[in-house]
Amino acid sequence: MRLYLSLEQVETAPPSGRAAAIGVFDGVHRGHQRILGRAVERAVATGAVSTAVTFYPHPEAVLRPRCAPRMLTSLERKAALFEELGLDEVVVVRFDEGFARLSPESFCRAVLSAHLGARVVFVGENFRFGHHGTGTAADLVEYGSTHGFEVQAVSLVEEGGETISSTRIRALLQAGHVREAARLLGRPHRVEGTVASGVGRGRGLDAPTANLPADRDMALPRSGVYATLSTVDGTEPHPSVTSVGTNPTFESGRKIRVETLLLDYSGDLYGRHLAVDFVDRIRGQRSFPDADSLARQIKDDVAQARRLHAGASISKEAS
Repeated sequence: MRLYLSLEQVETAPPSGRAAAIGVFDGVHRGHQRILGRAVERAVATGAVSTAVTFYPHPEAVLRPRCAPRMLTSLERKAALFEELGLDEVVVVRFDEGFARLSPESFCRAVLSAHLGARVVFVGENFRFGHHGTGTAADLVEYGSTHGFEVQAVSLVEEGGETISSTRIRALLQAGHVREAARLLGRPHRVEGTVASGVGRGRGLDAPTANLPADRDMALPRSGVYATLSTVDGTEPHPSVTSVGTNPTFESGRKIRVETLLLDYSGDLYGRHLAVDFVDRIRGQRSFPDADSLARQIKDDVAQARRLHAGASISKEAS
């Protein structure tokens, strides 16, 4: 898969053109997957290049920085998910104040037609674009007829009578409902990064943990303890238990920590890449009177995580 980090890098479209899916696609949830899948299907049928067109940073981070949401997926993770869905290429459009001032017509002419050579464009039916978001999917259809590309507005995906959206998924994570969030995403929510050194308390509790720096721009589940699956450097996932929170037993500060105990794993994790997938919530964050009480609770957490992982494995085999 080719990755273009700016419009200027994009190569000339082939004679068959591009089948482009356009959106922020934060989380690449099931609704996004429907739009992206339509682009892949059209490309396969016509010989076009399937292209995911996304924006970085998130438009809200430029237009309303104080209201900018925490991201469900990093740009790197998003690109990896696009590749898994079968996209041929990804075009990252730099969203800045200048780009935000483009009129809807200018966006269609300069970006979709001139830069991308799009033959067909897929968007969600609620897609907005151009200065102040004044362009709608219906406007895109009209501009497409002028600038030589077809437009398909894809219906939104619902779950439980509500539309699947990145905003809804963030709210579920903030409430600690990681299992429900996974159902909307189509996979568990992931937190990943390079394992950093901690203060070493876990080893003293006979529960050595891998510590991930908490990126304030990325969405985290509500503080608590979770059954997780952890992948080290892209290898097979290991059952694990992950604590998200401020470690109130030992500290009084507000610094959020992500600490993961890999079950039945031995080896040094410092400096290695760790991807943690949140499977289910075990309990909320608590303060314990002493280290021994916390150690006993950790053993209970591990036992509960093993039960949850065993149940998930049985369900997967049954399906």
